[in-house]
Amino acid sequence: MDRHARTMSEPIRKSMNEKRGTTVEETCRSNAPPVQTEKGTPIFRSIGMRRFSGVLVQQLRRMTYCHQFLSNLSSLTRFRLHTGNVNGYTQLKVRRFETSAEELSACLDLQLTSNPIAADFKENSCLLLCDNDHMDNYERDEIKITMKVFLSAWDVQQIEQAVTSLKEQLKTKDIEVLILSFPELDLIDGESEDDEHLRWFDKVKPLYTYMEKLVETSEIASIGVSDFSARQLKEVLGHFDVKPSINHVRLDGCCQVPPELQALANDNDVQLLVHNDPTPFPTNNIFKTFCEIDSGCEKPMCSPLFETTWLSRYSVWVRKRSIMTSKGYIVQFIRKHD
Repeated sequence: MDRHARTMSEPIRKSMNEKRGTTVEETCRSNAPPVQTEKGTPIFRSIGMRRFSGVLVQQLRRMTYCHQFLSNLSSLTRFRLHTGNVNGYTQLKVRRFETSAEELSACLDLQLTSNPIAADFKENSCLLLCDNDHMDNYERDEIKITMKVFLSAWDVQQIEQAVTSLKEQLKTKDIEVLILSFPELDLIDGESEDDEHLRWFDKVKPLYTYMEKLVETSEIASIGVSDFSARQLKEVLGHFDVKPSINHVRLDGCCQVPPELQALANDNDVQLLVHNDPTPFPTNNIFKTFCEIDSGCEKPMCSPLFETTWLSRYSVWVRKRSIMTSKGYIVQFIRKHD
């Protein structure tokens, strides 16, 4: 190294020696020596510790609140959880979910770590997890409400409970569209395809008949079904007076609707709408995670005690603008039998 280089490096070396022992924050914020507190601690380091302490206290408060929330559930035998309007969460809007189950799981993670507002833990009540901002800015005739109900059993009561709960939560007397996702049919070894179809239709009849009654009483305006094959849709169209207006279909592994199903839907004015809902909907798996959130306990608070029965997802649309103003989920829990 020549003399000129050695001379130029001296101020740099001196500056480095002066800063020896300073923190990263001090170096980034200023070239001047750090201001000292009365106890001799650099002020930037003191601010960093206060921030860390604040975050730690906030986390502990959240864990305590979550523990109290889950503990309150243990005294109930039946309750429902309502996410409220999930459209209010920017964190969910910017993410792309492969399935609606992933969206629900992410929503619950956010809500349980941000102090859910539910406080009135009553038997057979609906617990609202966040502010339910959905329809206040619009008149009822300006919006359209659609709901999809995922059944865990071939039980008419599950439909009744889901519809009643949504009407109560949204403070409305009617719902424009009810789409029903039927449970999977248990398989019987050696059963023929025709016999399986007949057994399936026998289970569908009472559920669809109940939805027809909801149309007759103006509680819902139209009926939708989910993942019906051409044969299944044809059976329903030929048997019931109130025809389904929608068949919700999931296109796994392809991007085209089977031609036979497409032709049948066109001939009978049935809309084929694509969805991303898993079949069956893994509700119990999602809420197992929900109930095992680290709340300071060695054992999960509610997963061993409760199981889910039905789940509904709803959307509120502004008619003239085709804007979704609200979306949410409601899930019913019942205590497991010993």
